[in-house]
Amino acid sequence: MGISRRPLLQSDRIRIREIDDTEDALVASWRSDPLVYSGFIEFAPASARTQHDFMANVRAGDARSVWMIEAIEGSQAIPVGNVGIMGIDRRNRRCEFGPIFIGEHSYRGRGLALEAERLVLDYCFLHLGMHRVYAYVTEPNAAVVAFHEKAGFRRETALREHIFMDGRFWDLIVLSLLEDEHVPFS
Repeated sequence: MGISRRPLLQSDRIRIREIDDTEDALVASWRSDPLVYSGFIEFAPASARTQHDFMANVRAGDARSVWMIEAIEGSQAIPVGNVGIMGIDRRNRRCEFGPIFIGEHSYRGRGLALEAERLVLDYCFLHLGMHRVYAYVTEPNAAVVAFHEKAGFRRETALREHIFMDGRFWDLIVLSLLEDEHVPFS
């Protein structure tokens, strides 16, 4: 797949663009991977049909955006994962960060997700004019808490026993980043 789709955000190594409706099966396959969906608060795997319906609702509204992360390799842009924001509240200038994942196993561990997160944070603060971006992470997902902290998020609190997963209740960790704490990536 050549670089023909118009990117929303781009760095030297990745670009972030709208998800085509022809990519529903690909995204559903990633979201059905236990390594991906185990980190989601809504942890059920997705079918191509549920992914299509989900994206139709996203495109119809203005409170949520989900984009494709592509790795740039020469003249190629390879779809590797997704990133998004939700709960966009323009009056109070805040939104929730997420989801973010690299669905292509061979592209994990290369820093692409962190780069995507930092580009989207720039978009939130510098383009949308957000004051606060927050994220929720389930307690057993300590690696994702550390990942967000690496991007500048700070741990605020934990909602005690807020999520039921794997036969028990877990805390939900709340992190946030304020506009005056944000260090632009681009």
